[in-house]
This record gives sequence, structure tokens and C-alpha cells, in this order.
Amino acid sequence: LANKEAYRILCGIEYHHVENMRIRKEISESMGVLHAVANACGKLGIAGSEGGISLRNVFIVDLCSGKGMTTAICGAMNEDGSNNKFLAIDKMLPHTVPHFIHSNSKLEYLCRDVMSEELCAELEGRVKEQVAMGRVPILIGMHLCGLLSDQAINFFERIEEIKAIVLSPCCLPTKRDQTKLPYFQKEKADDPLHNYFLWARYLKGRIEGRFSETVRSGMMDVSLYTDSEMHTEKNALIVGLRNGP
Repeated sequence: LANKEAYRILCGIEYHHVENMRIRKEISESMGVLHAVANACGKLGIAGSEGGISLRNVFIVDLCSGKGMTTAICGAMNEDGSNNKFLAIDKMLPHTVPHFIHSNSKLEYLCRDVMSEELCAELEGRVKEQVAMGRVPILIGMHLCGLLSDQAINFFERIEEIKAIVLSPCCLPTKRDQTKLPYFQKEKADDPLHNYFLWARYLKGRIEGRFSETVRSGMMDVSLYTDSEMHTEKNALIVGLRNGP
């Protein structure tokens, strides 16, 4: 990490819970997602810092956060005066979550099933609370396998206060789950990444299809690109922005 203060914080003993992870790969993927968030903030007119990921006045919801690497970096690289809040959501029991989430007032962890209908209503309530505190909600999802990526799009569709979504998809849906996804079907191909990028394009199309009216009116901006700085071949990023008030 280029930010020396963030590096010092992340070297603290409370972060050592993640030492058994493929740390270099995980950090590169988290940074790719957060750079996409920073770019989205710029397009949405949210005050931030040029060329970095120091965010201001945002409420980041990290779906299927795992051990919380992305949330940890957010907390380390954004100082107290930034008016930010970072919410990590996963099915892991709270006692298995790294202690740093509990030692930083800007960070919060929710033990929830992302596929549950109840979560959408709960999340909508939290989003409205954060908007009232002057924060712009942004939904991020890294390593959202199969239907989880589609569920993230459902949240983005149903909670209008969420102004941006950043997805970095991972595994494709299973053959059984594909029956729940209209218009997606794997193709035979020699390239092992062919269907991964087919899936990424499908997710982009799902956002565009759900929001076709706003896309045509210029109120929605949806993009798909790859980040070569991420230490993985599965480096697609899909970003959707609500450009209106």
C-alpha cells in the first residue's frame, strides 16, 4: 500500500487474523474494487482525493465480505474526519470476524444471509439512516459467486438511495442456479476464461436491462472493464451509477 499510515495500521496485531490468506492477491482485488469506488465518487460529485481512495461522506456496504479485507483497508485509509461508515455483511459468525471490525467505530459487521428477503428490508432501513447523516450509499461485491452477484443487483434495483454498485464477480452460477437466471447459459469454449467474461457481460446487461429507461435518459451509467493491477485472471469490474438526484 502506498499510504504509509494505512500500512502501519494494517501491520497491527489486530490484523494478523488474516495472515493465512493469500494476502497479496486479496489486497490487489480489494484495491481494484476501491479504486472503482473512488472513480464512482468522482463521477457522482462526492468530495474525495485525487488519485487515491481517501473517501468522504460515503456509506460502503460490502456484501459477502469474508474476513473483511476490503473493509479493513477502507477503515485504515480513511481518517476520522471523513464522515464515512463501512458495513460488512456475511454469514460468518461474529466471533470469527477479525477483531479490527470491532475496534473501529467506522466499521460494522452484520451476520446475515445475503440471499434472504429480510436483508433487503433491513438494508434499506440502514441506508436511509446513513443518507440522513449526509452519506452517499455505495454497494460493493467482491467474490460474489453465482446468484450472489444477481442478488446484489436486486438490492441496487430495489433500494433507490444506493447511488452506485461495484461488482467484481468470481465463480459462475451452478447448472441448477442457471435456471433462475434468464438469458444466461454457458458456452463451449477452449478459453477457460470465456464463460467468466460471458458472465461479467451478462451481469452488466442485467443492470442495463433492469434500468433500461434510466440508461436511455442518461440517468444511469453502466460500465465493464478489467483491472490489470489485480493479481488474478478474473479481474472484471462492473460499475453502475445513478447520476440523478
